[in-house]
Amino acid sequence: TYIGSILVSVNPYRLYNIYGKEQVLQYEGRALGENPPFGVGTPCLTGDGPSHAPTLCFSGESGSGKTEATKLILSYLAAVSQKRSTAPQILEATPLLESFGNAKTVRNDNSSRFGKFVEIFLEDGLICGAITSQYLLEKSRVVFQAKSERNYHIFYEMLAGLPSQQRQRYCLQGAETYYYLNQ
Repeated sequence: TYIGSILVSVNPYRLYNIYGKEQVLQYEGRALGENPPFGVGTPCLTGDGPSHAPTLCFSGESGSGKTEATKLILSYLAAVSQKRSTAPQILEATPLLESFGNAKTVRNDNSSRFGKFVEIFLEDGLICGAITSQYLLEKSRVVFQAKSERNYHIFYEMLAGLPSQQRQRYCLQGAETYYYLNQ
């Protein structure tokens, strides 16, 4: 059995200026392990390893940085294959998907309350498409939140961002008026 390379990442709970495009491009074309840690994403583009369909799995407890690590590796893959316009579109879709599945919890203001499977399609080592499958882990959050927690971000964002004409048209009010958004 071959498991492949393993990268353990730790959430430092602060931002470091180590993920910019200049730093990311230092890994382009490098062999795995030559310039860690982003090198773990390189086999995804090159097809190196025991399979031509490499897999990255992000696992950890709430607040450990799985969502941020996923965004970083997607940014890396997009940066080194930016000759196609599809990669930026994949990154731009992430905040919208998070709005539907993230919520404020006691431990994390932007906690993913859903599982996500992202399938990246490559053509000659370049990203040409992607499919994101997701499933809610907490359907009950729509009707009940624990003390000091909130419902899914999308409800608050929609009510705050809709122009007044559309709010009136759909008989919507501010988030503070809805029981399910203020428990």
